[in-house]
Amino acid sequence: MKSSLKILLLAAAVFYVVFIARTAFDVHGQKAFTLVDDAMISMRYARNLAEGHGLVWNVGQPPIEGFTNLGWTLVLALFHLVPFSPLHISLAVMILAAAILLANTFIVYRIVEYLDPSAQFASLIAATITAFYFPLVFWTLRGLEVGALTLAVSLGILLTLKTIRDPQPASIFWLTLVLGLALLIRMDAALPVSILILYIASQNPRKAILPAIVSALVLVVILLFQKTYFGDFLPNTYYLKVNGVTAWERVRVGLLALNHYAARDFLMPLMFSLLGIALFKELRTREVLALLLLFGAQVGYSVWVGGDYAEDLVDSANRFIAQGMPALFILFALSMDRLLRPLTLWERARVRIGISLAIGLGALLVISGEPWATWTLSNAPMLRTDIQRVRLGLHIQESTSAAAVIAVHAAGQIPYFSERTAIDLLGKSDAFIAKGAPATDFAPGHNKWNYAYSILELKPDVIADNFNKLATFMADHPEYLRLPNGIYVRVDTTQVDVKKLGSDYK
Repeated sequence: MKSSLKILLLAAAVFYVVFIARTAFDVHGQKAFTLVDDAMISMRYARNLAEGHGLVWNVGQPPIEGFTNLGWTLVLALFHLVPFSPLHISLAVMILAAAILLANTFIVYRIVEYLDPSAQFASLIAATITAFYFPLVFWTLRGLEVGALTLAVSLGILLTLKTIRDPQPASIFWLTLVLGLALLIRMDAALPVSILILYIASQNPRKAILPAIVSALVLVVILLFQKTYFGDFLPNTYYLKVNGVTAWERVRVGLLALNHYAARDFLMPLMFSLLGIALFKELRTREVLALLLLFGAQVGYSVWVGGDYAEDLVDSANRFIAQGMPALFILFALSMDRLLRPLTLWERARVRIGISLAIGLGALLVISGEPWATWTLSNAPMLRTDIQRVRLGLHIQESTSAAAVIAVHAAGQIPYFSERTAIDLLGKSDAFIAKGAPATDFAPGHNKWNYAYSILELKPDVIADNFNKLATFMADHPEYLRLPNGIYVRVDTTQVDVKKLGSDYK
């Protein structure tokens, strides 16, 4: 491994440690950690599976697929086989996430070397941007499958190049395995997987046969498992986003999110990439086209599904687009390398390394400077709310009996740390809500609720958190009492220490 890459990986590792350390907080006199709320939904399923209850939202209730990352949830289940405390298991997940980010940076470096062995700057430029690209670092270290899926795609790119250039059967075997794992992590990996298989088929159709057959079989097996186990071919969250919403509603919101939050991330590297392709015929290849398609497919997918739920909070491209950005960084780096070659000023290795780092960090300043500045001043987005929900979950656990039922809008930390049967008011783990009509304009995962059903029919003992129209709805229902800390409790419940539950928990 070249010394410049070693230094970059070391710097990135130190940075990730700092990022993780800054997420620590105090609970009952000890340090605690949590993943982002969405990741804690998967953690709840993972814990129930590890404890022998199955992939269920509530122990003893029928399975419902309130997550979209089956393979990553299975990985999280493995962590729950180790005797970590609930306050510290998230730290173990984040350490794995940091290792995934480092591995992805290394693979991106190797991809550029494979694409152009003569490049003097490109490998380090691409690796530098990838290592510190804000959405990729943020979503990965906060516990979602983004980094794992991005690493699988990056490995897929590298192994695809090896499959085309190296006739050894091992290359095809490992590529087939990696593509299957990508699909297992998250089914919508079918987009990049298909692009890589089509690229192989365009070069050597025979080499595409095994990856294509196995990938198709993996998808079929996942769909049959989901139908058999959960009762639906697709996750409940699919119906949550699609039922009752027109394609145009989703696309319109997706385009607005793309313009408001993602354009800054990709416009500059995309323009330089297209300039390089226009100027240098060496970049007008099928490999470059495949990389463009990998990036473009993620952008198109993001628009089609209506974007993500937290672009405004993270102030960057969403997690779907982030997965395609390393392909664009590679193209940007190759274009910059070609633009710099005519100059003879960079003959010394140290100068080349310095220039490569300067270009990489300069690009990062453009595409991720603002969110990193916000992180420096205010820490990770949503962290303060995540911590408050952990404390609320623990407060509910301490103030209720094990038989208590709670209703939540934020379905991650509160159910996980309270360890109580939970009603998901926004429908990620409730098929009745997910397949029902929207309650408001389209907002991914946050536009459906039915309080008459979730509260009046299901009768939770506690309504833990507030959202949208809840206060107005509850004003007409005296069977619930609003406590001084904002929690609602059913007046006739016998499962709650009302005085303790109403005390300050923040």
